[in-house]
Amino acid sequence: MAKTATLIEAEPSEAHLATMHIRQLEQTIFALREELERVQVDKQQAVQEAVSNSVDEIKQLRDTAQALRSELESHRIAAEVKVQEAVVNSASEIKQLKEAAQALRAELEKLQIEKADAVQGAVRESSDVIRQLKETIASLRDELETMRFDNIENMQELERNARDELGQLQQTVVEMRQELEALKRGQ
Repeated sequence: MAKTATLIEAEPSEAHLATMHIRQLEQTIFALREELERVQVDKQQAVQEAVSNSVDEIKQLRDTAQALRSELESHRIAAEVKVQEAVVNSASEIKQLKEAAQALRAELEKLQIEKADAVQGAVRESSDVIRQLKETIASLRDELETMRFDNIENMQELERNARDELGQLQQTVVEMRQELEALKRGQ
């Protein structure tokens, strides 16, 4: 009889512990939701914090699940019916936790995609600017080259004109010398 009373007293304690664990898991979910709100405010910082917190929370959940499994296994012989009820209730909570974790993963992936899109947009914009600058440089080089060729042609034209004028002046000098010598001889 004393053994039965001990078993009955142990059962509420086990249910109480299961309820406390469920509350602890609910508090963990609440903390994850708050973390998600912070993620939306500061994406870069939140991504790092979410990953860190997720790893810690997963470890805590795994540790908690392992502790629950150990405790349930040790009390299973004494209160199998109560444990089954707790397992059913825990399965529902675990399902909700998994759904919440999946939602958090999906939001994290969405944020990572948004960040990658933003980076690609910046790279694309930079590439466009670089392409435009290269086109401008090429255009300016072509214009400079055209101006250089025009200047060379102008210089060649000026040199030709100067040679022609020099030739005419030399011819005029020769003719004037001949006239001067003719005048000197005629005197």
